[in-house]
Amino acid sequence: MKTLPILAVGTSLLSAPVLADWHFRGTPNQWHASSMTPIDTNHVQTCQQFQQGDATGGPRFKIDHYGDWAESYPVADFTVAGNQSYRIDFYTDSQTIQTTPVADCESPSYAQTFPQLYFRGTPNAWDPTAMTLVDHHTWSLLMDFDGQTNQRFKFDLTGDWSQNYGDDQRDGVLDASGEDIFTPIQGEYLVTVNDQTLAYSMTPVNPCTSDCDEPMMLGASYQPEQTTFSIWSPETRDVTVTVNGTVYPLTKVSDFNGYTDVYQAVVPGDLHLAEYTFRINGIPVRDPYGKMAEPGTGDDRAVNIVMDMSRTEPIGGWAARPALVNREDAVIYEVHVRDFTLDDSAGVSSGKRGKFMGLVETGTRYNGLKTGLDHLVDLGVTHVQLLPVYDFATCDGLPDSDPCYNWGYDPRNYNVPEERYSQSPTDYEARAREFKTMVNEFHKAGIRVIMDVVYNHTYAKEMFESISGRYYTPTDLSGTGNSIDADQPMVSRMIQDSLAYWVDEYGVDGFRFDLIGIFSQQEVVQWGRALNLQFPDRNLLLYGEPWNGYASDPKEAQRVRYGTTHQLVEEHVGVFNGAYREALKGSNDDTRTGYMFNNLGSADAGWSVYDGLRGSAYDPEDSRNGTWFRNFAADPEQSINYISAHDNFGLWDKVFLSLSGNVVQNSSHQVLALTPPANLDEAKRVLNFGMGMVLTSQGIPFIHAGDEFLRTKTDNEQMNVPEAWNYGAHGGTHNTYNAPDSFNKIRWHRRAEHAATFNYFKDLIALRRHHAGLRMTSNQDIANYLSVSRPDAFGGQVVTGYITDPKDTHDLFVVYNSGNNQTISLPSGTWTLAADATGARNQTGLSGQVLVEGTAVTVFTQTR
Repeated sequence: MKTLPILAVGTSLLSAPVLADWHFRGTPNQWHASSMTPIDTNHVQTCQQFQQGDATGGPRFKIDHYGDWAESYPVADFTVAGNQSYRIDFYTDSQTIQTTPVADCESPSYAQTFPQLYFRGTPNAWDPTAMTLVDHHTWSLLMDFDGQTNQRFKFDLTGDWSQNYGDDQRDGVLDASGEDIFTPIQGEYLVTVNDQTLAYSMTPVNPCTSDCDEPMMLGASYQPEQTTFSIWSPETRDVTVTVNGTVYPLTKVSDFNGYTDVYQAVVPGDLHLAEYTFRINGIPVRDPYGKMAEPGTGDDRAVNIVMDMSRTEPIGGWAARPALVNREDAVIYEVHVRDFTLDDSAGVSSGKRGKFMGLVETGTRYNGLKTGLDHLVDLGVTHVQLLPVYDFATCDGLPDSDPCYNWGYDPRNYNVPEERYSQSPTDYEARAREFKTMVNEFHKAGIRVIMDVVYNHTYAKEMFESISGRYYTPTDLSGTGNSIDADQPMVSRMIQDSLAYWVDEYGVDGFRFDLIGIFSQQEVVQWGRALNLQFPDRNLLLYGEPWNGYASDPKEAQRVRYGTTHQLVEEHVGVFNGAYREALKGSNDDTRTGYMFNNLGSADAGWSVYDGLRGSAYDPEDSRNGTWFRNFAADPEQSINYISAHDNFGLWDKVFLSLSGNVVQNSSHQVLALTPPANLDEAKRVLNFGMGMVLTSQGIPFIHAGDEFLRTKTDNEQMNVPEAWNYGAHGGTHNTYNAPDSFNKIRWHRRAEHAATFNYFKDLIALRRHHAGLRMTSNQDIANYLSVSRPDAFGGQVVTGYITDPKDTHDLFVVYNSGNNQTISLPSGTWTLAADATGARNQTGLSGQVLVEGTAVTVFTQTR
C-alpha cells in the first residue's frame, strides 16, 4: 500500500495549475517567451523594463500560457508607458493583469525586514540558495523536493548560519535558531516566507501525485526488469548475493538517502519470488530489510524471497481506515493470534483457527454468544494490539500439527509476516495478502491494528553479528544477550525504515515497543517524527515499556524513562504506566496487593490513585521529578493505563491468587501451595474495580484479552490445583510465553459463564466513549476541567474527580472507593447515577449526600 506525499506545513495538497508554464511576451524581450515566477496557487509575476516599443507599436505585452501562443491574455496587447519598469502580476484563475511601477527591476521598492534570506536543506544539499523579495515582506523560492527520508530544511538570514530560523512548534511560524523543518512532500513547491510575521508556507506548483519516485531502500528493491540488492557492510568489502543459485558480487556505492557503507548489485530479469541470500566474508546473513523468508531456514541458510508487493493487495482493495479524532479516544485490546481462535469454542472455521484469517472471521458464536472479531466489536474496543506477528525464530518452519508455542519475542525477520499464522506459509503472495486482509477486515469492523514490535533484541546474535558487531550493545540491556544498539545511525535507520514499511505496505495503525527503555530518547524522537511526518493523517499510536531487562545502563540518563517521556510529546510517543498499575493491583508476580484490594500502603495512601485519575500529568515545576517519578505525561495520550498484560499473572489469576490463603511460591514465582478464595464474588468485584479505574482515568486504557470474562492461564483452567499454575522453570501462569495451548488458548465458554464481568467492561467502555470528559486531550484541559479530591475524612480510601469539560454534553463526578460503603456529597445540582459496581445504571434525581459502594467505581452525570 503506497502512500502519496502529503504537505506537512502551511497548506494542503490541492489540485493546482502548473504555474511555471506561464510566460511573458512583449516588446522588452522581443516577444520571446520568458517564464514568470510563481507567487501563489493562482498568481505569477515578472518585472520588466519597457522602452519606446517596436516598429509596429508602443510598449506592450501579453501573457502566454504554454509559450506557443495557443492560449494568451489579454485578447488585445496590454499597453504601458515607455521608459518605465513595471512589476507585472497575473492571476491565472481570473486572467487579471496588474501592473505596478517600480524604480527598477533589480531592486523593487518593497518593504522588507530581512536584508536577504536563504533556503538551506536536504533538497539543495544545505547550500544557501537566495530567495527573492517578491512583495512587501514576502520572500519566495521555487524548490524541487525529492521526498527523501528525513527531508528537512531551514532558513538562513546571512548564509553562514549565524542567524537561522526553524520551527520548534511545527505551527508554520518560524523560530529563531529553531529546529529543522521536516516534510515528506515531493515535487516542485513554492516556498514563501513573510519576514514580518515569520509565517512560512509551501504551495504545490508541480507536486508529485502518482508514480512518485521513492527513495531507494536497502534489501531487495524489485522492479519488473531488474532487482537491486543492497546491504549495509561497514567493515568488509567481501559482499555477495546468491540469487536462484547464481552468485553476484556487490560493490560499494556512494552514500545516499542517509545511508552509508552500502554495497549494491543490480540483477536483471523479473525476479519476483526468487530466493536470495547475502553473504559477507562468505558467511550467509539474513537480509535485515527482507520482505519474505523461506520457512525453516535459520541463520545457517538465511534464505529470503524477492517480492513484488503490488501483487499482494487485499482482494477488493483497501477499506477506509476507522476514524480516530484524538489518540485519547483509543481503547486498546491486546491479543495473541493463536490464543484467540484456536479452541473449538471460538466457532472459527477449522482451517483458520489460530491464524491471521481466524482473527477476522465474522459470524462466529459459542452457544449463541459472539466470539472472535464479533466479540471485539460488541465489547467496543477501538484498537487491537497483536502480540508479535513478524517472523519469529521459535517454532520456525514446523508444521501446524506440531503444538510448538511461543509469544514471538524472539525476532528473526522484522519485516516478514509469521508463517505459523498463515494458512499458506510457502505461498508467499498469499502469506502477505492474508496479513493485509486481516488488517483490512479489522478496519472494516471499525477497529485499528497495533503491532507489538521487538527491535530491542534478536533471537540470537547470529542474526546480525556476521554483518557487523555494531548491531549489538556492549552491555546486555534486554536481558537476552543480544540487545540492539540503536545509537548506531544505520541500526536506528533500519528500525525507522521497518516501522514505516509496516505502516505503508501493511496498513497498520501503530506500534507497541517491547522494552523501548533500552533506546535513547533522541532516537525514538527521530522515529516518531519520521512516522508522523510521512503519515500525518494516520494518528498513529506509538508507545512502549520505559524500562530495560533489569540491566545497569551507562547511558541511563538519555534512555526512555518516565523522567524523559515528556521529551517525546511532540512525536506522540507514550509509555505504559507501570506506576499506576502497581498502585492499583500491587505486585505483578506474587500476592502483594494495592488500592483495588483496599491496601492503601501500596497506593501511597491514595495519592498515587489521585495522580493516576489525572492521567499522571507532568508538571515541570514539581520538585519530585526524576527518572521514575509517576507523574510523567506531558499529554494524556502519553499514559497507557493498564493493570494486566501478557507478562506476569493475568488479571483474574492475580486477583484469585492474592485472595487465596496459604500461598507458597518459590523464587521463580511458581505456585507450590494455595487455598482458593472462599468468596469468588468478592474477587470478581475487585477485578471490576481495578478495570473500572483504568477505564475512567485520563489517558489511554489497555485491556488484555480475556480479562473481560475472567480468563485464567492455569493448565486447563484448574485454578484450585497448585501444579496447574506452573510450567517449566519460569513459565506457567506467571509467564506463559512458551507454555502449551492448554495454558494459553481462550475458552469461549467463559464469556457465557461470566457475562456479568463482560457486561461491566462493555458498559464502562461505552461510558468512556460517550463522554469526552473521560478522555481529555491536553494537560491544560485536565488542569482546567478536572478537580480531583482525596478527602481526609476517608483516609485515602475515597478519591473523587469532578469533570466540567466543555466538549462534553455532561458534567461528570467519578468516585473511587476502596473501602466500605460511604456517604459522600455530590456537587451542587441534580445528578444521575450512570455507573456503579454492576456497570451501567440510570438512576435520576440525585442530589446532596448519596451512598457510594465500596470496592467500586461510581460515576454520576449531570446534563448542562
